[in-house]
Amino acid sequence: MRKTLPAWAFGVLGVVGAVLVGSMVLNWIDLGGEFRMRGIGLAWEANHWLFLVPIAGAALVASAATRSEHTRLAAIAAGISITGYVLFGVGRSMLHSGLDTWLILGGAGALLAGVSKERAMWRAVGGIAVLAGFIAPWADMSMWSILTSGFAGEMGYRILWLVPVAGVTGILSAGSAVKGAKLAAASGIAIYGTFLYIIGSVAWAVFGIGAWSALGASTVALVIGVLARGPAELKPAKAGEQVA
Repeated sequence: MRKTLPAWAFGVLGVVGAVLVGSMVLNWIDLGGEFRMRGIGLAWEANHWLFLVPIAGAALVASAATRSEHTRLAAIAAGISITGYVLFGVGRSMLHSGLDTWLILGGAGALLAGVSKERAMWRAVGGIAVLAGFIAPWADMSMWSILTSGFAGEMGYRILWLVPVAGVTGILSAGSAVKGAKLAAASGIAIYGTFLYIIGSVAWAVFGIGAWSALGASTVALVIGVLARGPAELKPAKAGEQVA
């Protein structure tokens, strides 16, 4: 039977599948001990898509144990069903964000796009957009109002002050022909890095070991399923040809 994965991948994917199945009996939600819910309970009561986790894990264990030629497909399916769903959820939440968030993220993108010397205007526009999104007087809860209310300090989100600093730096970078590109790049990276930090810290505070185990295992399955390559197969020699 043709094998489409290297020999080591079957053992790793078998463990990955077992982790996916076992993650359902661990806590997926863990709010510091105040509220906890296991994966199986969350699947029954709130989010039925979670039943895909043990199903995908069991399929992966079965295919890896038998070294089936469909193991790669099972690995990719496990990765997409969990890691893909999480990325889709993050992307969907970003699409439903307000104008203030879009101005900040779009401004950061303009800063990164304006790293060439001839794109100083991009840097200026990007910095202005970031500041406009930060202050956002039209929004009920702008980033400015959150930071000045003291709520961000209680939650440990003072890092958000990097956003207006990066916006001002982006505007100043438009007037510097020598260091403008580097300042703009640093500003854009700082803004995106701040958002990633906030998203990650919120996830860390909410999700339990079961959710992180499933996410990590599915990511490994997806990487192996997409990138791992088995040994090249020898083509049968044609009639009259000699094998070297």
